[in-house]
Amino acid sequence: MIAVAVLVLSGCKSPSALTAEATACRVTEIEIVDSDYKRDGSTTAWCARCRDVTYQCATNPARNRVECREVTAGVAPCR
Repeated sequence: MIAVAVLVLSGCKSPSALTAEATACRVTEIEIVDSDYKRDGSTTAWCARCRDVTYQCATNPARNRVECREVTAGVAPCR
């Protein structure tokens, strides 16, 4: 029963929590920013900012892998 609960809850990680997992930032330092992904309603890609650095992040539908890379702020898709 506990294993099922862990699996269900792990699929509910927020973009902020996933960004923190992939960067050196804490969840409280992360701001999810407006982006083409957000406007299109994507739940597996987003843009985030932490300590004046903008990241483009993506995860798989299971939300058990995440990758973020630095991008120039104001450049598509992170505008």
